[in-house]
Order: sequence, then structure tokens, then C-alpha cells
Amino acid sequence: MPSLTNATDRHTVIDRREGHYLCFPDVVRTGGQRLLVVYNEYDQHVGTRRALLIRESLDGGRSFGEAMRMDVPRSHCPRIASLRDGRLMMTDDSGPRLYTSHDAGRTWDTITPRKLQHGLLDRPIELEDGALLTTGHLHRGSVAHPAIRQANTEQMVYRSEDSGRTWTALSVITRQRNLVLCEASMLLLPDGRLLALMRENSFVYEPMYLCVSLDLGRTWSDPVPTPLIGHRATLGLTEGGRLLVTYRNVGPDSGTCAWLGSESELAGDFRVHGRHPDPANPILSPDGLRVLGQAGPDSVVRYALRPMTDPRSATATLTAEVRVDQAGPNGCGLRLGVWFRLFPDRIEPDGESPAVAIEPGRFHTIRLDYAQGRVALSVNGQRRAELRVDEDHADTRAILFGAPYPFEDNAVDCTWKRVTLHIDEPAMQRAHAWEWDARDGLPDQWARDHVLELMNDRYAASPDFGYSGWVSLGNGDYFCAFHHGGGHEPGYQPMHSAHVLGTRFCADDFR
Repeated sequence: MPSLTNATDRHTVIDRREGHYLCFPDVVRTGGQRLLVVYNEYDQHVGTRRALLIRESLDGGRSFGEAMRMDVPRSHCPRIASLRDGRLMMTDDSGPRLYTSHDAGRTWDTITPRKLQHGLLDRPIELEDGALLTTGHLHRGSVAHPAIRQANTEQMVYRSEDSGRTWTALSVITRQRNLVLCEASMLLLPDGRLLALMRENSFVYEPMYLCVSLDLGRTWSDPVPTPLIGHRATLGLTEGGRLLVTYRNVGPDSGTCAWLGSESELAGDFRVHGRHPDPANPILSPDGLRVLGQAGPDSVVRYALRPMTDPRSATATLTAEVRVDQAGPNGCGLRLGVWFRLFPDRIEPDGESPAVAIEPGRFHTIRLDYAQGRVALSVNGQRRAELRVDEDHADTRAILFGAPYPFEDNAVDCTWKRVTLHIDEPAMQRAHAWEWDARDGLPDQWARDHVLELMNDRYAASPDFGYSGWVSLGNGDYFCAFHHGGGHEPGYQPMHSAHVLGTRFCADDFR
């Protein structure tokens, strides 16, 4: 995918100070090139101290002044928006609280809202009649069920008729047993429809999901999968009428990303995402996609395919034609239910199942069939093994090929000729089919062509990067504020290291 990671002239350090975990920014444009970035100063990701800070830029995000520290007891994940009368309104998950400014952010008044009970609030949306909408989520119950590793979420829409002092719970956007849909970003379209783009939090490479409301949030369509695998999206409309999303990319190669396109493209279903940090690996050879990876994380190649959402009723078939010439302790593999690790002369399923011998030096057609908690392995048309897996567990859902964890032991020389995946999901009333041949290009070509990487952070823990907000600077230019861990930098400590960056980008960068 196109990347601005090494385009140093595009990035600005908004705030970075040793001993502080600086995170969760949002940004608003107040006129001309003046921007305000709001963000948190913590001591760690789950902060025991949580301050709310604001920094101002007068040059479109190229430089920032000193931080203004808000006089509030706590703060978490602020969101900020400009209303039609020029007021600024900020939502804050701590409390929750709202803050309003009548002087472009120089001074602020505090509102303690009534009846606003959900958290991780979105930017407020102002309707034509002056009412406000926002949305937040919470987990219902305290018992995690294993298919999602946590309690179910509920994404609620709220409406206020009195400038944010009192809120009414208007509707639940969605509540799904096997999808952790949360952190919605809502957008009011010019035709009066509302879009809600939601994070999916099962950590099995489910994509973000999209819902649509035709009646200003009172009812919603069923959620549909998007092509983007991400958290805490910020969805907005460009001057040219296209949708722009910035988000934490939690696909196989993580960082802060942006996507630009149409509504139909956003509702266009799952797309394969990959990881291959070495530009020389893999290569498309006459025999297929050759992966020549060294030990260590810098030449890892893996691809995330569409997961099963509900393996209690789903059926899936994953087929690959592959030759393995050399392999380290983990080598490469196929994952359906469990990892099947591939070596030149054998296939080793995870768990206690014995290895399956294969003839070295040739291509093999390996087929995995899943149904009702069982995975069957066939090699060149012959059934060779069958494994039992938990049909109601998140570990059963993810489907991948390439490097298994850990990434330190994935030295490999292998060639993939073709891979196919077919899933039938009766519980979701959908089917999914993906067929790839090396003659068609890379498996993740769509993501490489359509997703813009603002800053890679593949070596950081996912909480330490990627919460973002963006604004238009006019003339097709945009500014995104986000927090970044810098996982490859000396001194990085997972869950204790983050700073706030800003990146300038434009529509041409997506090409």
C-alpha cells in the first residue's frame, strides 16, 4: 500500500514528552489554517492520571504552540466538533462530560449531561432542527463468552434537544452475539441518511462494520462488513463528496491508515490484508508467489482471510497449492480452526495430533474442511487427519495463510501457487468466496491499492497507536492527528509509550 511512514516532511510531533503516555487525539479546524488538537496525557495506556490538553496550530498542522491544560479532574478519549453557530463542542468519556467554547477554544464551559450512560462517545452531530446526536457503547454483563473473549457490546444512539444538557437514548445501532461492534463513528450525509462505522473487537481479523439509518438514527439497517480491518474510525465527507476514514489498522501489518472512496465501496465486503515488511519479499515468480524469509520479524509474510463469524453453524473450506523447500521451527502454514504448519516433508497440526508426512520437493494441494467443530485435512485429494476444535471459541474463527506466531522462527522458502476460501454462514445469512491465483498479483492487492498508510507501527502493541481524528484543510488536503507508539524505537515499552503525531496528506497520495 502507499505509505507516508518515511515522508518526514509530512509529519509533525504535536506532543512527545518522556514519562507521559500521550494519546487519543481529535482535531477540529476553526477557520483558515487554525487547528485545535485535543488529547490526553496519561501515565500509561490504562491511566491512573488522565489530563485533558489542547494545542493550537496556525499553519495547518505544521507547527503547534504550547499545550493548554484543561482544569478538569479526569479525561478519556475526547472528541470535538464545530456547530453551525460557531461553537465548539467536545465530548469526553470521563464522567461523561461535555465542554463548549464560544471563542474558538480559548475558554470552555463544562456541561454535566443527564441520562448519557454509554461511553467512548463520538463527535456530536447537529441536525437541521438544532438537535444533537452522538453515540457510545458499553458491555452488557460482566461474563465474557469465549467466541468474542468479552461480554457483548451495545452501541447506543443518543439525542439531545437542549444543547447537550439532557439526552434521550434513541436507538441501539446493533447488538450481535459474535461481533463486538463498538466505537462507532457517525456521519450525516447531505441526503439526510446517517452512516455508522464500527470497530469489531474480537481480534480475529473481522473487519469494521457499517450500518445505515434512513430516519435520523431511530432505526438502523443490519451491519454489513467493510473492506477495512480497524479500530476507532473517524468517518467524514470530503468537499468532493467522497467518504474519508482514518483508523487504527489492526490487520497483519499495523499502524495508522486512511481510506478514501464511495459508500458502495465502503459497504463492499471483506478484503484480504497482508504483512510483508521487506519490499523484496515475497516475489511473483513463474512458479507462484515465492516467500523467501529469514528468521526474525523483518521478513514475515502472512495474509488474513475472512474469518468465520459464528463457527457453531458455519462451514468453511480452505485450499492451497503450495511447495515448501525450507522451513524453520514455525515455517509457514494454513490456519482454519488451528494452525497447520508446513514443512518440506510434513504437516504439523497444532495440538497433540501427529505430523502428516508429505513428499518433499513438489507442490501439494492441501485442503482444510471445517464443520461442527471438526477440521479435516486432505492432501492431494486424500483424507489424512481430522481434528476436534471448540466450535464456540474465538480461536476457531481466524483464517490465515503464511507465517504463524511467533514471528522470530519463521525462516522459510516456499511458493504459493493458488489459495481459495469458501465460507457459508447461515447464522449471518451470507456466504463468502475468495479465489486467488499468483498470476493475478498479490493476495492483498486491493488493500495495497486502496489503503493509505499514514504511519506504520507494526512492532507496537495495538493500544499504543491509531486513535485519530482528521480535518479538511481545503483544496484536497487533509490533516490527521493520531497517537503513535513507535514500537521500533529504543526505549519503547508496550502500554507505557505513546506520543501524538500529525500527518498532512492529500487525495493524490492514495494513488
